[in-house]
Amino acid sequence: MSGPTITRTPSGTVVLRFPFDRWLVDELKLEVPVHARKYDPVAKTWTIAPTYASAAFRLMSAVFPDVDVVEQPSAGSAARGRTSSDDPWTVLFLRPGAPPELVTAAHRCLAKLHHPDRGGSTVVMQEINAAAEALRGGR
Repeated sequence: MSGPTITRTPSGTVVLRFPFDRWLVDELKLEVPVHARKYDPVAKTWTIAPTYASAAFRLMSAVFPDVDVVEQPSAGSAARGRTSSDDPWTVLFLRPGAPPELVTAAHRCLAKLHHPDRGGSTVVMQEINAAAEALRGGR
C-alpha cells in the first residue's frame, strides 16, 4: 500500500485509504454515523458521506500530516462541459428521430451512471433530465 490518501469525488464523498491505525478507525466510528460511512475490506478503503467529509479530513490530518489529497474526475467528465443549450439528442447520445422507447431507455441508463446519489454530478443529471423532458414533450 502506498501512503495515506484522501480521494474527493465530484459529489463531495471522500474515500480514505490508509495503513491500519486503531485510534483513527475508532474515531471515524465515533464521529461518522453508520449510515454515512462504509468500509470496503477488499480495497481496504473507507467511503465517507459529504456531510462528514470535514471530520474525515481533520482526523486523517491528525494521524497522517503528510496525507495526499486527490480530486477524482467525474465519471461523466465528457458530459460535464455541456450547457443546457446543447441539442437534447446529443445529451442523450441518440440520433435525431429515435423512438420514444429508446429515449426512455437512454435516459434511464444515463441516470444510473450520473445520479448524484451514486457519485455523479448534479449538473450533468439536470442536463440529462432536461434533455429527456424536451424530447418527450416535443412529441
